[in-house]
Amino acid sequence: MFEYQLVVPINRKKIISKINEDLESISNEFSLIITSYDTEKNKNIIIACEDLEKERMCFYISEIVSNIISLFYKTEFIENNLLLPIKNEVGYIAFKKALVAFDRETDKYIISKALKINKILNLESFYNFRLKQLRIKWLELIKLANDNAGYLLCNDTFIDLLKFLIENIEISVGVVNVLKENNNFVICDEYFNKINKKQIDIQEIDEQNLNNDVNLITSLIALSPKKINIHCDKYENSQTLTLLSQIFENRITIMPVEF
Repeated sequence: MFEYQLVVPINRKKIISKINEDLESISNEFSLIITSYDTEKNKNIIIACEDLEKERMCFYISEIVSNIISLFYKTEFIENNLLLPIKNEVGYIAFKKALVAFDRETDKYIISKALKINKILNLESFYNFRLKQLRIKWLELIKLANDNAGYLLCNDTFIDLLKFLIENIEISVGVVNVLKENNNFVICDEYFNKINKKQIDIQEIDEQNLNNDVNLITSLIALSPKKINIHCDKYENSQTLTLLSQIFENRITIMPVEF
């Protein structure tokens, strides 16, 4: 039997929750034994499988670790290093989410290449000591934004940069429909089935200030659909719809609905 251990700081509750969620999902595909124990500083997650399943389990672990670092750690890195003056908070949060999603597939590739799956992985140590080049890559993009902060105070320039980032995020789904229900936006797939939040690869930024409009924008950036249909009151002319129409431009259609 092959056994692997993931060590995560005990205070990284969202990361631990995401790892457990992902492990539970893959355990439905093949037989895994998953257990854990706590020390003063760490959560130790132990995954075991039959030797015949080792290769497949290693692939999934690599995927989980790459996703965690390119989402949670990248979000934290951007939060700590981006120093733009805040002119429009909704736009600013959208900008940070676009930075997280930008070139993320390359980020995941770099992480997976640096990852050697043997017996144990301390997630924090791996990030701090093995992924220096990845953090340099992230910092170069953030530095470009910080160095041009003055220009980004101009709304048109800011929108152009945000649009550029979004246009260069890999498209991951086909069509999404956005409906308005009880003054809230609901994101659905092309068949109008509601998309569960767990299906959206998103790490919330500045949670205390999140509202439905911000959730809509950040979720659409994370989903990166090929086409977006927004069904709303024909008289609605909100800041959110204007921003979405600007940053997704040729991918979005506003479809007025009579109420």
